Amino acid sequence: MSSINLRFGLTALLGLIACGALAQGGRSAGATNALSASAAATIRQWGISLRDTVTGRVQLRFSSTEASPAPSDKGGLVPAVWDVTGLRLESFRPDERSDFIIESPSCRVNVTTKDTASVGSFTARREADGISIRGLGFQFNGTERSLTVTNSVQIELRTRLFQPKPVSP
Repeated sequence: MSSINLRFGLTALLGLIACGALAQGGRSAGATNALSASAAATIRQWGISLRDTVTGRVQLRFSSTEASPAPSDKGGLVPAVWDVTGLRLESFRPDERSDFIIESPSCRVNVTTKDTASVGSFTARREADGISIRGLGFQFNGTERSLTVTNSVQIELRTRLFQPKPVSP
């Protein structure tokens, strides 16, 4: 088991234990406890890499400065859904070179479906071709690797995209 998976498993387990301790503390297990449990389960420097099940190559890497399991509608926590602060999502090509990077101050990540969404600001960039996108509100579908931007889109194209390629002799 890799150190990232082990760290993720241990911290999630500690968070769930903290939730159980709060629920047994003489209070009802309502929304107040879910928020307290979520705060108790906050993980600093959270990260997870998702790999292709056939090849084992890294497809997506999520990292953030803080993450907490998202509260459910029933007052508990959803272990696969995380509210993160300082997200950096990196997508990789089949040869494991970086394809693009999305950064957001605050968003929600579902590691099971590989989806990420936020109503706040974000940036996305591809270094290979010089495209940079800024906007408000996005949804990233990790399975299809598609990005949907909802508001205030700004796209920057670097001039090297429009320069002719050198002709080889």
